[in-house]
Amino acid sequence: MINIYDNVNAVATDLRETAQYKTLRDAVEALNGNAEAKAVFQRFQQAQMEINQSMQAGQEPAPEQVAAWQEIAGEMDKHDALKTMMEAEQAVNQLLMEINNIITKPIAELYGQD
Repeated sequence: MINIYDNVNAVATDLRETAQYKTLRDAVEALNGNAEAKAVFQRFQQAQMEINQSMQAGQEPAPEQVAAWQEIAGEMDKHDALKTMMEAEQAVNQLLMEINNIITKPIAELYGQD
């Protein structure tokens, strides 16, 4: 019997060797070296988490929360390190979506969605 976890762990190891991962790693390192951009990113993450918590609790985010999040998102555009990291994140996410589609193809085929 196959141990699927061995294969998945091999994929995780291989992921570290992809151009997308290496670009993201370098972008995160660059962001960590830019205190101002890193602080903006941390504020963005905090604001986003608060909005997500409200939504998960079945509540609409407060207008002040949304406004703060939008303001911080605007600040992010001023930092090249953040823009580079976000672009790298998108590339990694695209790769992960493609991998997920490959992995879940047998399930889709069961339902006739090939």
